[in-house]
Amino acid sequence: MTKTAIIGASGFVGRHLLKAYRRAHPDTIGTSFSQARADLAPFDIRKPDLASLKLREKGYQAVLVTSAKPNIGYCEQHKEEAYAVNVGGMLELLRQAAGLGLQPIFLSTDYVFDGVTGGYDDDAPTRPGTEYGRQKEAVEKELPRIAANHLVIRLSKIYGVDKGDATLLDDFASSLLAGKPLSVATDQVFSPTFVDDLVASILAIQEKGLRGVVNVCSPEAWSRYDVAAGMAKELGLDPARINAIKLHSLAAMAGRPLNTSMKCSRLAAASKPAFTPLRDQMRRVAANWKPG
Repeated sequence: MTKTAIIGASGFVGRHLLKAYRRAHPDTIGTSFSQARADLAPFDIRKPDLASLKLREKGYQAVLVTSAKPNIGYCEQHKEEAYAVNVGGMLELLRQAAGLGLQPIFLSTDYVFDGVTGGYDDDAPTRPGTEYGRQKEAVEKELPRIAANHLVIRLSKIYGVDKGDATLLDDFASSLLAGKPLSVATDQVFSPTFVDDLVASILAIQEKGLRGVVNVCSPEAWSRYDVAAGMAKELGLDPARINAIKLHSLAAMAGRPLNTSMKCSRLAAASKPAFTPLRDQMRRVAANWKPG
């Protein structure tokens, strides 16, 4: 396994990646900005100092950056603050990685697409309609000028199956069982991807030596409403209790892309990725919440 430092290892995806890399390299460095943890090195991506981690001296070959300000609303309302992390600090960090002879690996998003058609492949034109998408696109476009061996991994919605992890399925299960009113969009479509499948795909991408842009997501496309309704059924609840809406009927969702489902042609050509069906994971999450 390629020895890889994880910048932003306290977040959901970062934690899972770090766990996988530490199976092969127990001393794998992970960093955190917002959480003080004994097993993570403090690191401020707004003012990156990669040399302080002494990665080359410790045999590292790559730096994978999961750090970001991913909240869509925050990016719209606090553009400069978000830009300082998502673009300014990010590009400086990636430049430092390349300057040290380390492969820079950047996690991007399906929000770089306009969401008009869905089914976006690796080389589909990017036309983001949100500030978050534009910031991710800016890094995607600049990274090839920074390092020839760069890697951009585009993600869709990533979820887990642990009770209380507050990701997609668990969040719906918790809300439904609590009797909370739910209004969920029927026209917001994406490719929900199990976090362990994502980690396995990233390891395969490194093993195969892929470069450039690689989409990584489940081949299934789901509307957010159908995910919520599916969880309701697995919990033995009536999906009719969920209020079906159009995404843009909510003022806060204006401009959000509707269908950001993706295809993963480059990944499929290089390896044989295995993605767990979402329906199977609904059953696992429902079992977490059922008595006994």
